[in-house]
Amino acid sequence: MSYTTVKNLFVLLLLTSNLLQALSCRVVRGYTVHVVNKLPPNSDLSLHCASGDDDLGFHTIPVNYDFHWHFCDSWTGTTLFFCHLYWGSKQVAFDVFKSQWSDRCFLDCYWEARSDGIYFSGKFPPDKLEKKHDWENK
Repeated sequence: MSYTTVKNLFVLLLLTSNLLQALSCRVVRGYTVHVVNKLPPNSDLSLHCASGDDDLGFHTIPVNYDFHWHFCDSWTGTTLFFCHLYWGSKQVAFDVFKSQWSDRCFLDCYWEARSDGIYFSGKFPPDKLEKKHDWENK
């Protein structure tokens, strides 16, 4: 195989990969993750959420605020987002979305921070919440 043929195949592979990524929302489902502050009055919730590709930064959200973002699962089905939540002297870190959770999060993953822990629902708005995590002391 000549150098030109190998080079052309490589360029074609790169273009195909970029096209698949650009069309991924049309091929695979889009999701929204919600992290909602349901702590007592005047209790801000600080959080840092990220994936291997996207760092959403540090945020401080007031009571009843819904911090949320929308994204498309990778066409390889390997998307993972995690969050680290801070409330006063307490904290907790956990995965908020994994591609393998299609049975848990149909279109939305809803997480609610309460004084006694972190609750989850696979729907938005949530109809039933399940406690998933306890706060840990720093």
